[in-house]
Amino acid sequence: MTPSERPPWRRDPFIAAVGIAAFVGLLMTLPVPEPADPPGGPLPETTFAVVDVAVFDGEEFRPHRDVWVEDGRIRAVGQRLRLPDDLPRVDGGGHTLLPGLIDAHTHTYGLVLTDALRFGVTTVFDQFTSPSILVQKRAAREDLSRGNEADLFSAGNVATAPGGHGTQFGVPIATLTTAGEASTFVRERKEEGSDWIKIIWEDGGTFGADIPTLDRETIAAVIEAAHAEELLAVIHVSTLEHGLAALEMGVDGLVHVWGDEVISEEDASRFAEAGVFVIPTLSVRVAAAGESLGPDLLEATAPEYVSPMQRQTLTQTFPRPVGTSEASIESVRRLHAAGVRILAGTDAPNPGTGFGISMHGELRLLERAGLTPAEALAAATAHPPAAFGIEDRGRLQRGRIADLLLVAGDLEGDLTRTTAIAGVWKDGFPVEAAWATSPEPR
Repeated sequence: MTPSERPPWRRDPFIAAVGIAAFVGLLMTLPVPEPADPPGGPLPETTFAVVDVAVFDGEEFRPHRDVWVEDGRIRAVGQRLRLPDDLPRVDGGGHTLLPGLIDAHTHTYGLVLTDALRFGVTTVFDQFTSPSILVQKRAAREDLSRGNEADLFSAGNVATAPGGHGTQFGVPIATLTTAGEASTFVRERKEEGSDWIKIIWEDGGTFGADIPTLDRETIAAVIEAAHAEELLAVIHVSTLEHGLAALEMGVDGLVHVWGDEVISEEDASRFAEAGVFVIPTLSVRVAAAGESLGPDLLEATAPEYVSPMQRQTLTQTFPRPVGTSEASIESVRRLHAAGVRILAGTDAPNPGTGFGISMHGELRLLERAGLTPAEALAAATAHPPAAFGIEDRGRLQRGRIADLLLVAGDLEGDLTRTTAIAGVWKDGFPVEAAWATSPEPR
């Protein structure tokens, strides 16, 4: 296909705007906590302790803990640690300390990694970006020096058909058409730095379009080739039928939950038994249904902490609403109840979402889908690196990178308080945080 040729689906502004977004949503008002202040003035860096703080360690809440950071890594977590007399301390009384949040579904460009970090998102798992961006950002993952961006892991170039979903964004990408091309395609992605392989299975049927997409034989071959190269294979689907078919093909994870029908409890158990994880991206499903959380998130945040790019994407809307929230919310509820590992991801910067800031809305949507505060926070901290085989972040334990989020109040009792940010550290260095401004929850 020449650059001047455009398949019919690319001429429909709604389909183009949907981009990587899913199609079902939920209206949900975002509570706004009272302002948070740094506990005791300027925050220390690289070597310090946060003392007598309620900790969420990536799995559960633990009260009255000390967290000792040394040279940008966590040295110890415990009660009444024997700390050096000259060690700088942050009084964590009345606060909760947790690992930096990890957004498991984003698309990176421009300055969005700085936007993410300002809201306590210290790592993003990107599900499609230019391979050149991944190459530029890779070194920061291993470097504990001061920086102003979240760390980036990415699938890089997606596996899609010529003219298929993913080709409409102006990013030159490689495509494939047959199962016989799968091994070469995957090997080339690995050589250019992809951390895993993302597959697009999107024919546009759920919103009345006809989009070129990979056939089942090719999808199965890409999954097999990824595993042969010791890479995970994740897949974009928008229907339950495709999700169940991908399960049978041996996929490792779904990067959206469907919205066309509710999964049965039996099929939910099949996902759990296979160890397949799911990133529901409820934030963008809300926006696609015309019920975006974007305005609530903006109202909850001081204007000076919102970048022009965040404001632009949070206020954008889809050309016309599609669907309702019931199927996707109930499917997440059933998947979670069956024991499927749920990962928090926003699909930023699609319309109605913003890098970093939308993770706080995603947590509330996961709670609406039946996760407890601890389970929702695990979906945004410990679960993403565990699912993707990354061992240096996501938990508060010895040896992990000191990516930290400090919030005012009790998250176990009130998950909405994640926006009451009192401090963010990246690799042990404090960063400018966004603070809530409204005095009372709505």
